[in-house]
Order: sequence, then C-alpha cells, then structure tokens
Amino acid sequence: GPQGPAGPPGSNGAAARAAFAVRLGYNFPHPGKPIAFKNVIYNGQDLYNTKTGVFTCTQPGVYQFDFHCTLYQNVGNVDLRHNDKLVLHSFTTQQSGYVTATGGTILQLATGDTVYLSANYGGNGLTADSFFSGHILFSV
Repeated sequence: GPQGPAGPPGSNGAAARAAFAVRLGYNFPHPGKPIAFKNVIYNGQDLYNTKTGVFTCTQPGVYQFDFHCTLYQNVGNVDLRHNDKLVLHSFTTQQSGYVTATGGTILQLATGDTVYLSANYGGNGLTADSFFSGHILFSV
C-alpha cells in the first residue's frame, strides 16, 4: 500500500543520566540516621550528598539501588528508605569476624524523592568497605 503520513517528532535520543556509587570510607557510622558514605566512586550528576547520606531524585523514573555492607563482630541491620519509609531490611546475626548485610531493589521515584541507608541495632559495626549505589533504568 501507499506510505502513511509522517509521525510526530521523536525525542532527541538522549538517555536519562543519574547514577552514583559510594564507599563508606570509615568505620562505625551513627545508628538510626542516614549513613553518609564519604568515598565517591562515581557521582557525576551530584545527586548523592556525601554530607547527609541522601540521594535526591531530579529526574522522574525507575531506579535500581544496591548495597553491600560489611559488619565486624556485631549484630546489625541495614535499612533502605524511600522518603523516610522502610523499603528493604537486611539483618545479620551475631558472628565472630565479618558478615555482610546486602540488598537491592527497584523503585519508581518522582522529582524530590529521597533514598538513603540507615543502620540500627549494632550499626556501629559497619566497616569502611561498605558500598551503596543507584542508577536510573528509564524515565517515566
């Protein structure tokens, strides 16, 4: 058949950009509040605040977050929170030596939404090698 009419203009093809990867860089963060990861591996858009420990969304979309936290000789848990609400809880039991609390999830975020990790019960056992990252999968 005959060719149809031209469609509407598409997007410019630029993909959304939002990503960070940080390492704790010190031992024994304060329990019960956002953990401020100090060593930046990547934070090209400056969306993760190393002073407050909070990621703030500037682009609505679907994001993936992962954490791998090492604890030394302590019971502990690490919570991933979205706008101060618990999303994911990772718990460890008392051990001698090192144990890990890990987790990952996918969240739909709106502009201004926040995501952070907090440690409770034995949070002072977290070690400098603990790691937190996040990135956008696609815009909405």
